[in-house]
Amino acid sequence: MNKPFFINSKLARNGLTLKTPKGAYSLIYPAGVWGAYPKNIKSVLIDNLAFLLTINLPLVCGLKEVSYSTSMPFFLPFFFEIITESIPSAIEDYPYSTQSILKQFLNIDFCFKEEAVKIPTYRPNFNFREKAIVPLSFGKDSLLTLALAFELGLEPIGVYINDTVSPGENKIKLKAAREISKEFGFKIHVVTNHIEKLNDFELWGKNETCLGYMHMLTGFSFILLPFVHFYKAKYILVGNQQDMNFAFENKDGYKTYPSPDQRSKWMKLQSAAISSMTAGQAQVLSLIEPLTNIAIIKLLHTHYSKLGKYEISCDSLDASRQSRWCCNCSKCARLALFMKAFGIDTKRVGLKKDLFNKKHKKFYSLFNGAEVDMYEKSIQAKMQQLLAFYLAYERGEKGTLIDRFKRDFLPLPQSKIKLLKKEFFHFYKTELPDNIKKKLTPLLKKLLCS
Repeated sequence: MNKPFFINSKLARNGLTLKTPKGAYSLIYPAGVWGAYPKNIKSVLIDNLAFLLTINLPLVCGLKEVSYSTSMPFFLPFFFEIITESIPSAIEDYPYSTQSILKQFLNIDFCFKEEAVKIPTYRPNFNFREKAIVPLSFGKDSLLTLALAFELGLEPIGVYINDTVSPGENKIKLKAAREISKEFGFKIHVVTNHIEKLNDFELWGKNETCLGYMHMLTGFSFILLPFVHFYKAKYILVGNQQDMNFAFENKDGYKTYPSPDQRSKWMKLQSAAISSMTAGQAQVLSLIEPLTNIAIIKLLHTHYSKLGKYEISCDSLDASRQSRWCCNCSKCARLALFMKAFGIDTKRVGLKKDLFNKKHKKFYSLFNGAEVDMYEKSIQAKMQQLLAFYLAYERGEKGTLIDRFKRDFLPLPQSKIKLLKKEFFHFYKTELPDNIKKKLTPLLKKLLCS
């Protein structure tokens, strides 16, 4: 792995192809969308996407030098900072130290054919409209984002980015895309991202790691730029919410976040980058930024249940025989808990098993479970579970873990319950365009109180 790894970027009829010693990998768009994107800004996008979509590659397979056929990316410092901030979170559940991975990343030699940087020169001859491009994962965040975009009259256009790395999960989600499109008469485009395979540890025969995924959410915004142009859309609506701002201390003592590039701070920087690629016409924002996880579940499944029934939030589907939910991970456990807190029939969304039995205790941070994910490591996440278990108990839910909750945490003072409800059903401060905030603020407050 001491030899340079050459990445040759080729403009294709329907997207971008990277030719590498491992083979050729493409990013494939609907032909009309890619074809309409102007050549001058397409060249800048390719420079930046070729780098951004492979910036983690050396950490996955141990490369020390990567050489690109493109110019140095305009956003290179921004991309570097995203990765360095994400490393403390990405290594949390794996046998690496923060210091060693940071050192490894900073010692990688990235080389470019041209040191001269291409500056974005996008000059549209039209005005952008009150439309929104919505990247869909079919999890709770993107589905509620879609519902609110419809409610606010933002004319959403859905895009599913098929990463091709998780075939079982992608098959389930592509089916959901077809069903939602049919039921709501709503166009959902598909972008096929074969390039993501280069960041997959299995391709390289390496041990499991999350180091290959640190670029993905920022990558979504850049991948969506041709759609922004094609539809003249002012907004890219991402599913960033308040829990992304709740910090925890990683195993090496570094302050970090569950998904660092979904923090409010990084969303503003991503928006600035997208603005510079669209002559100030488009921006990245989140309609659900003011909400916590538990509040999102309440709104999605009690007010927008026609979309909520399609929720697919489990990340472990490729290793499971179950469809939609593996019922054997912390994400399935906490979301089932939040649904039970509001009396939602979990079978309606495909959760077929009882997650309140003894063997699932390890998935709940409230009980100091040994198999909780990064999203459950902040004190706020633990307190949301405390509130959810109380609400489920109050509704009369049964199970071994409800009994454990009663034994360990009851009675809860009413003052504590009121404080928890105020904190997690509170409308957090957010920065949104005035025209959206004027409609969204009263809508969310009304929904949270009902």
